Amino acid sequence: MPKLKLLPSGLVLEAPRRANLMRFLHDAGVPVGSACGGKGLCASCKIQVLRGAENLSRPNDRELDLAERNRLQKNERISCQTKVLGDVELTTPYWAEDLVLESEEL
Repeated sequence: MPKLKLLPSGLVLEAPRRANLMRFLHDAGVPVGSACGGKGLCASCKIQVLRGAENLSRPNDRELDLAERNRLQKNERISCQTKVLGDVELTTPYWAEDLVLESEEL
């Protein structure tokens, strides 16, 4: 299974191949911004891809439109429109060094 490394915490998660990135992270208890609930309307679920961009699905038309309207950088992806195909290293401005999954806190 593809490995997702989340920085700055260094947390590594294994995701099923072709998993929706936003849904997978959310289900794993990792905070991901979203005002539209993952419908591809708001771009607040953008994620910075530090390594492994080639291991994500190609941007679809909705993501390309959002990227243009929101002036996303080349290394930023709309997580609700992205599928995991292989190992990647990701970050967002709001992930903390001590990122802990909800299930680990129980």
